[in-house]
Amino acid sequence: MNHVSSADIHVEINERPMSPFQIGVIGLCVMINMLDGFDVMVMPFAAASVSEEWQLSQVFLGLLLTSALVGMAIGSLVLAPFGDVWGRRKLMLLCLCIVTVGMLLSSQVDSSFQLMIFRFLTGLGIGGMLATLNTLVSEFSNNARRGLSISILQSAFPLGAIVGGVISVYLISEYGWRSLFLFGALASMIMIPLVYWKMPESLDFLLSQKSDGVLSDVNKLRKNMGLAEIDSYERLGQKEQSGGLKIILNKPFWRSTYLIWISFFCLMFAFYYVVSWTSKLLVDAGLTTAQGISANIYVMTGGIVGSVVLGLLTWRYDVTRLTSFYLMLCVVSMSVFGLANLELVSLMICASVMGFFLIGAMIGLYTIAPSLYPATHRVTGMGWAIGIGRIGAIISPFFGGVLLNWGFHTSQIIVIFALPLLLAAIAIWRIKLARSLA
Repeated sequence: MNHVSSADIHVEINERPMSPFQIGVIGLCVMINMLDGFDVMVMPFAAASVSEEWQLSQVFLGLLLTSALVGMAIGSLVLAPFGDVWGRRKLMLLCLCIVTVGMLLSSQVDSSFQLMIFRFLTGLGIGGMLATLNTLVSEFSNNARRGLSISILQSAFPLGAIVGGVISVYLISEYGWRSLFLFGALASMIMIPLVYWKMPESLDFLLSQKSDGVLSDVNKLRKNMGLAEIDSYERLGQKEQSGGLKIILNKPFWRSTYLIWISFFCLMFAFYYVVSWTSKLLVDAGLTTAQGISANIYVMTGGIVGSVVLGLLTWRYDVTRLTSFYLMLCVVSMSVFGLANLELVSLMICASVMGFFLIGAMIGLYTIAPSLYPATHRVTGMGWAIGIGRIGAIISPFFGGVLLNWGFHTSQIIVIFALPLLLAAIAIWRIKLARSLA
């Protein structure tokens, strides 16, 4: 056995091939994120049936659709930082419990107001969990595969939404819309014991703890990862101050923090306009309902391909430059989609290209964000970046409706939503990755 410095620890993880154990942890995170994709999209899937049962106005239905997003934003801002205090694993279990309770209660509601409250509760759990999942995958990956690992993780979200859409058609027709929430609750409940028994705490978090009793946990995890046991180590982050948000807003992190916040806000602002309004606007323009929905499916499908491609490209190219490039092409593809008078086939191809770059760029941001902070503040940094982004997601659908009411044409609006992505591209270009994972 031996003494290991913090630099040695990171070299061991980052420079050696990933073990089957590490791949298994990432696979479990992917499964959870697929479930999150279903849980987030379950309300849009059920929206028509819910609205019909309670004769809801468009305004109140919009509030129902937004309530989970508000919960996700608050969960990312408030719950995620506890991942740096309690550990990633404990926060994951708490968030799964919150999601399970929220989905179960949503399946038993008697009024739209109750459903709105429980969708908010579900969103709280999802918001805390998303930041934790991303941080865990980043910490269990090596340098060469980190971008690909995160791209696979984030691809699971739209994949879960697509699979959930197929399941939803059957469940609603056979058992009604409440069965969707019950299905989500049961799926989340199954994940709780699986995470309890199979999800380890991250090595970075363990090595940041002061307790002497942590050494045995460290060595057990190192053994599972194929690393030699140690008899002592330099505690990660021991020179860092505590303080959570205060720390990431001060030197040496403040510049990168504000730049990643700007990028997340602008990208989610544009993305959630696309997924919220595209189907309706295409139907209003003369397409069938099925064709309008298909456009969003093409966006998601293109996004899955785009995220995997970006992950593969990170093997050879700097992720900040790739992401900035993707963001600039988002502006081009969104403008073409909105301004060009395309035939149906060309329109769907353009929707796929738009999704390719929008979701691919989002994967880039998810890869960059945890690399900006040390282990002691990583989930806090990740959570706040996602939370700020979710604020953009909440504002976006409402602002799109306001612009329509003001008389702006659809083609003008999509360009308006595309332009902030230029700011995001510049912000990402200027980010210098911290060497906390190097």
